[in-house]
Amino acid sequence: MKTFDNEWIFEAFAGRRGFFTKRMFGGLVAYLHERQMLVLVEPTRTGRWKWHGVLVCTDYDHHASIRAEFPALRPHPVLRKWLYIDSRDADFESTIEEVARCIARNDRRFGIEPRSAIPAERKRRVKSQSRRSRKSKRGQGAGTG
Repeated sequence: MKTFDNEWIFEAFAGRRGFFTKRMFGGLVAYLHERQMLVLVEPTRTGRWKWHGVLVCTDYDHHASIRAEFPALRPHPVLRKWLYIDSRDADFESTIEEVARCIARNDRRFGIEPRSAIPAERKRRVKSQSRRSRKSKRGQGAGTG
């Protein structure tokens, strides 16, 4: 199984209850404190992803405070809801080591609830709203012109 160049980052979480990793979308996701925390990304053979670094899972509400503390983190160019640091950045190691320490201490600015943690009723509601939205968009073109 493929290993990622930056798996050393997860050493800060080793031995902690609830820590695990999962492969997702060509990356390696770290979970801790029942939240999705970090995603290691590297270029894929197919060329789908060209990034090499770490996505930091967080909510928009926390971007400003996190970026004030860690200026090397930037909104990802495609996945703007999360912050990102390229592994070629001069501050990569020092930044991501300190981010990992914050995550290990359960700093609530970091992490998102994984989809599997979303209550089933809320999932049904979101799915139902999505279907209605698609139907209404299809119907918008009817009878015009």
